[in-house]
Amino acid sequence: MENICIIVNPVSSNGKGLKEFKLVENFIKSLENPPKILFTEYPKHAIELAKDAFHSGFNRIISFGGDGTHNEVLNGILMGAVEKFNKRVFEFNQDEVDKIPLLGVVSIGSGNDFRKTLKLPKDVLSALKIALTGTGKPIDVGLFEYVDFLGNPSQRFFLNILSGGFSGVVTNKANKSKKSIFRGLTYTLSLISTLLFITIPKGILRHGENELNGNFFEFDIANGKYFGGGMCVSPKAEVTDGLLNVSVFKNYTGLEVLFKIKKLFDGTILTEKKLYHDFVKEVFVKTDPPSLIEADGEVLGYTPVKARVIEKIIKVVY
Repeated sequence: MENICIIVNPVSSNGKGLKEFKLVENFIKSLENPPKILFTEYPKHAIELAKDAFHSGFNRIISFGGDGTHNEVLNGILMGAVEKFNKRVFEFNQDEVDKIPLLGVVSIGSGNDFRKTLKLPKDVLSALKIALTGTGKPIDVGLFEYVDFLGNPSQRFFLNILSGGFSGVVTNKANKSKKSIFRGLTYTLSLISTLLFITIPKGILRHGENELNGNFFEFDIANGKYFGGGMCVSPKAEVTDGLLNVSVFKNYTGLEVLFKIKKLFDGTILTEKKLYHDFVKEVFVKTDPPSLIEADGEVLGYTPVKARVIEKIIKVVY
């Protein structure tokens, strides 16, 4: 018998998380073996709850919230695994990987970009039923080093995307918006309002023997296809191919990017000749001045960043 818990972020999407949970609460209670329900109470609490759930023996952990909540639950699970197996995550053997709980996702937030990549249903009850009973499939995740807001070196996993520059500024601004009227348009509105005022840093990107220099308006290191509420910045990305998709908007102005918004949303951005794009196992990015970075919709700190793919490390239900 499976031991399941659901980690609910009640304040996801300005309180939508709790409202959506209330709509499915009776269904959950009606199950023969109802899962344990855990509510987050403060930022990063989902990391603690997921890690504790791992150590408590839950073998299916469901994240009920936005992309940021999914990111925290992923980090909690893998941190728990690192503690249990006493080794770095990229050193896990297959037997250890098989002991990591399944991750289910029910997306409630504003962006829901990871849901789009996995092609999960938008309807919360339908997504929950899949998360509760579906089969887990192994996927890749990203692991990256960065500088946190206190100036300390830090490390984090990401499910969907790590990005910096313009997207870091926009995400930071969008996350600070409390107005629920902008719930579905927050990122896009912040994007447009920021376009003409951002300071574009000089950047350097390295992977393997390759090096790219220039003014980095935006850089994206993607495991999934979408970010920013549906922008298809990495249409060729696959969560199972053992690669990260790197894109750099080098020497672009804000006005130029504004005129490329349609291509970002319709998935044709790779036709842009100025856009740098490649597939990597590992990549390093540094900017001057340091750029804000975000992972799965959460602003975490600054460049420089060093990211690598960790192949098929966790089974996600989709």
